[in-house]
Amino acid sequence: MLKITPRTFSTEAHALQYLRSTGLDIPIPRLIASFVESGTTYTIMTRLPGITVMNAMNNNQLSPEMQKSILGEISAIIEKLQTLRQPAEIAGKVMMSASGDGLPDPISWFEEWSGPFASTLELWSHVSSHWDMEEFEEDVPTETRHIMAMDPIRFVHSDLRTYNVLLHNGHISGVVDWQDSGWFPSSWQVHTMRWARVGCDRFWLLYWRDVHRFSPEAEAAYAASKTFLIQSPV
Repeated sequence: MLKITPRTFSTEAHALQYLRSTGLDIPIPRLIASFVESGTTYTIMTRLPGITVMNAMNNNQLSPEMQKSILGEISAIIEKLQTLRQPAEIAGKVMMSASGDGLPDPISWFEEWSGPFASTLELWSHVSSHWDMEEFEEDVPTETRHIMAMDPIRFVHSDLRTYNVLLHNGHISGVVDWQDSGWFPSSWQVHTMRWARVGCDRFWLLYWRDVHRFSPEAEAAYAASKTFLIQSPV
């Protein structure tokens, strides 16, 4: 499978290389080759079997039992990602890709780039549209800022929606589209799973919103973030 990305940093290849290096047992494509030509990155990967969960949903192919199994398997993948820790040389930086660069900025509808930010609070100040850290500190109560700062940094798939999850023989066969993944506060993953939009709806949304609970730190930061965010940051 060939993926063409009009950028040379924060690419699918960087993410796949990093994830393979961790030894995590998660179903991702195997990187075959990657090269740059005229400012565009061409990434060749193995094609994983199956259809997207979205496709199966739209064709009424998922029984309640299959839905439960799929959600359990995705939960396990997220938990494995949560075990990853930042190398000491980049500790504390967020909105940072596997290549060490920034990522598409939700403030500009992902058309511009931001990051890496030096701290979690700097990231939240940015996505909450505060002019600077001083304004953020004046506007957001100390206790709320403390909760946000205590949220641990984890490796997050920022677009873990049903069109990026593959299903084969009733089980998850792959998770794709890792180019915008990277280091974020763990509550960022909560936002990605609970914001209703295309690919995050029906049984998928209901599970993450009403049933599944992330770590206490992530849940606390997610709740706190909603007191000052204008909209979801993802």
